[in-house]
Amino acid sequence: MSDILATTALSLPDDVLVSVRGLKKYFPIHAGWLKRHVGNVKAIDDVSLDIRKGETFGLVGESGSGKSTVARLMLRAYDLSEGQILFRRASGNVVDISALSDREMRPLRAEMQMIFQDPYSSLNPRMTLLELVGEPMVIHGNNNRGEISDRVAELLKVVGLRPEFLNRYPHAFSGGQRQRIGIARALALNPSFIAADEAVSALDVSVAAQNINLLQDLQEQFGLTYLFITHDLGMVEHIADRVGVMYLGRMMEVAPTEQLFSNPLHPYTEALMAAVPQPDPRGNRTRKRVPLKGEIANAANPPSGCSFHPRCPYAQPRCSAEVPALREVAGGRQVRCHFAEELSLVGAVA
Repeated sequence: MSDILATTALSLPDDVLVSVRGLKKYFPIHAGWLKRHVGNVKAIDDVSLDIRKGETFGLVGESGSGKSTVARLMLRAYDLSEGQILFRRASGNVVDISALSDREMRPLRAEMQMIFQDPYSSLNPRMTLLELVGEPMVIHGNNNRGEISDRVAELLKVVGLRPEFLNRYPHAFSGGQRQRIGIARALALNPSFIAADEAVSALDVSVAAQNINLLQDLQEQFGLTYLFITHDLGMVEHIADRVGVMYLGRMMEVAPTEQLFSNPLHPYTEALMAAVPQPDPRGNRTRKRVPLKGEIANAANPPSGCSFHPRCPYAQPRCSAEVPALREVAGGRQVRCHFAEELSLVGAVA
């Protein structure tokens, strides 16, 4: 196992921590008494992205677009149908984790952690904070109760909770505090990469803002790299360095945050920006709002050509006949649209 992880000849650009290439995840559909395979739900259909060391990469899109599935694939909670996931370990070695067995993945899990969406169901109500936050250390071979207790107390202080809470149970805490417990658990093994899946969506606005500030402070303190998944475009504008926009299992656009919000290149991105609430709706009367009709298509029977074309106000015959590639355009941005250079789209910034 150690030989596989140490002798890889793979390489990544020096500034990239995680690279996803041609990622696909199909869930089989079975029907009838014999449970025959009659089709696939194409949850992820050809996603490629690079996440740089120390950055926050935001991932946005409607429910059902595949954001959470991407995170789970990157951490190998799901097995891939196709593709490659390259990860740079703390030692500097680059590993293709898509080729590893569960046993070979175990040492890497210390370096890749996840913060889950629901702060209630993600914590075992029968375990104390000492057991919850210390469990990753026990799993990875540390059985020294004194060391674990000291480490958990330190982590609680780091996330803004009192060390005296060690022997309390999750029911004694609010939603925001429970999410901080989840953050402490994610930090227990000193990871370099954390996937935050809607980590603040279940919280009140003020509590969510406090936890976002905490995540930013922790990123600076520990040199963390985040994949930040959210529906809240205002939140992603605040925290993300770059943003990827997903639709029906495909990446539609990738760009630096400021450029994406001020000058979207994909019609779907423009539609998302039009849905962002304005603090003063009378302050921008000339802003064009693009109506987005219908709902996201069925991933078991996606549209031909561009998956967004049935809802796109700019669709042309080519859009329904030919699948656009995710290509690089001027400025190093990426977009999956045949006519990106010809469209003049409106962002969320007046």
